Order: sequence, then C-alpha cells, then structure tokens
Amino acid sequence: MRKGILASLVAALIFSLFSATASAANKPPSFVSVVMDGQKIWFPDAQAFVDENGRTLVPVRFIAKKMGANVGWEPKTMTVPIERDDLHIVLTIGESKALVNGQEMVFDTKAITSGGRTFVPLRFVSEALGAQVDWDSPTSTVFISTKEDDHENYDEWGRLIRTTNLPKNAKDYPYILADVPNEAYELAYPYSHPTDSKVSSVLYSTIPEFNKKNVDIWMNRLKTFGALWLNVDYNTIDDTWAQAVFATKVQSSNAELKYIRRYVDWVKENKIQIEGFLDPEPSMIYKDGFGNNYVRSKFRIKFNSFTESKNLLYDEHFPNDRKFETQVWYEGYADISLSTNVGGDWGSTLKVDPGASLFRNYLIGKADSK
Repeated sequence: MRKGILASLVAALIFSLFSATASAANKPPSFVSVVMDGQKIWFPDAQAFVDENGRTLVPVRFIAKKMGANVGWEPKTMTVPIERDDLHIVLTIGESKALVNGQEMVFDTKAITSGGRTFVPLRFVSEALGAQVDWDSPTSTVFISTKEDDHENYDEWGRLIRTTNLPKNAKDYPYILADVPNEAYELAYPYSHPTDSKVSSVLYSTIPEFNKKNVDIWMNRLKTFGALWLNVDYNTIDDTWAQAVFATKVQSSNAELKYIRRYVDWVKENKIQIEGFLDPEPSMIYKDGFGNNYVRSKFRIKFNSFTESKNLLYDEHFPNDRKFETQVWYEGYADISLSTNVGGDWGSTLKVDPGASLFRNYLIGKADSK
C-alpha cells in the first residue's frame, strides 16, 4: 500500500465528485474513494466531496471517530474542537486556519457546514491526528494509514485481505476483502451461459486483459457513469447530462441517446431528485459467456423528491412496484455490466453496457445511519 506522506496530497487532486448540479457541468463528475488502513470508508449520511479549491472535505465527526478522537461543537464561536489524548485541535467554520495545541496552523481551504454537517479538509485533519496520507491518481483514491501494517496482506488496490470467516464460494475470487461482507460474495451470479461463464479467480489467472492497468480504466468508467446515473435534479438536468451518460456506454446505435433524452424529459416532468454513489469492486468481476463482464459494485441511493414513484432511475429494470421512501438512504450491491464491440486486444475498450442495471441482480436495504 502507498505509504509516504505527500508534500501536497491534492495538488493534482481531484477532478470533481458528484453533486446535484454536476449533471449540467461540462465534465462528468468523478467518484473519490477514501481507504483507511486498507478498508474503504462509507460515510453514513454525507459523503466526502471536493470544494472549489480542489480539496477533499469530509464529515469531521465520522472521520475523527475512526481515528479515535472526540469531536465537539461550539455554536457561539462556530468552532469545532477535536481531542485525542493530549492533542487538541480547534477549527473555525469559514476559516482556513486552526489551532493545534495552541499553535496556529494554516491550510489551503476552509472548514464549512453543509446539510447540517461539518466538513473539514481531509488531509489537514488526518495528518494532524498523526495519520499518513497518500493519493493514488489512477484510481482516484485517498489512502489514510493510522498504523504500521508490515504484517498485513493487501491487494494491488491497497485493500486489506482477510483469511477467516470466508464466504462459501471463496474459491471463485482471487482473494476476500476485509471490508466486503460475505453476503456480497455469495450473491447469485447473473444469468449466464453454463459452459462459457467465468468467475473472477479464473479471469485474473487466465485472461491477459485482466491486469491492473486495464481494470483501473474500467473502474473509472463505471465510477463516472455512476456519478452521473445516480445523481439527477429536475432543476438542472439537461441534454449535456444525456450526452455525458451516453458517452460512458458502448456505442452501438444512437437509439439509446433518444431513450436517455426521454428520461431527461421525465425527470423534469416528474420532479425527480436523486443522489447516490457507485463504487465498483475490481476483484469481483464475472463473465457471463454472452459478452458481458459484470462488476459487483456497492451503491447508495436516496430519492429526495418525485411526483410518481416510477422510473426514477434510467434503468429498464427499475422496480416500479416497490415504493421507495423519500429522504432515506438505501444501499446494497449490484452487478453492473460492461461490454465491448472491439475484437482482438479489447482490454482497454470495455465500457458500460447499454443494458446496465442497478436492479437486475442486486441486494438492497436501508442504509445503517450510525
């Protein structure tokens, strides 16, 4: 896993995360992953985001708690005290400086409040609490290390591997991750050809295209697609969003662009607002034998508003018979399909399949808000 403290974690950071207004931006948003000690962090009700300075801000209470610190709130002074043992940090909302054991330290962005949550600069708080921070550009991932890990086993993506309490089908995978539950591994595979399908342990050991360079390309395409797909707002959605979604997919005909534009019209008519995150797992890929490679992905989605509870997502398998509550986070795992119309050396060409669905082969439930 990457270990050094970068002189500037986010000097080259980070494209743009997601937002309700990002759907109309010229560039599609990008998903930023946060990995602490080899395990991915999913914040309960407010995800990390990138501010106008290109700096990653995170919900302070959750990230500090993960590092063993206590967080307070002083409304009169608009300050956030963070304490751990003999370390005392005080941040002030709207200011780009903090007191660390009484000494003033300056950073290059501001602590803010948004949606009732306090957000602070990830790099500053992490390093002030003694963590090492690194940035991996190919995967848009921030790595935080709070302890020595010489005896731990990590995969190529800096993820902690576990060797106990394994899923029943552990042999199907090249390894089992510490932060992925067994129910995600044991989810049934999509419909497939009985003799031509391949599990990920076989794909990684026998097919040359399954190497880290190619897989990073595929994962970034899925993240870009997910950031657009799961974040729409009837106030801002337009044809730019439709074309950006279309560009992430395998180009077989212009018919799908027409369908995406119809969905844009429906979003406006039905006053749909949704937000969400899609995080594909590179070690969990399944080849169905019909030309599709399914990437098992963790997702969160919240339906903020709508008039009719139908076709809320651009997804032909959207469960219209299910009544989703508004303002409630749902999470789960889904197999999202990638395909290509290129033969020969197809490794870098996989893109989102036109039939990709969040609701064809999936697990879903209300997210834990703790």
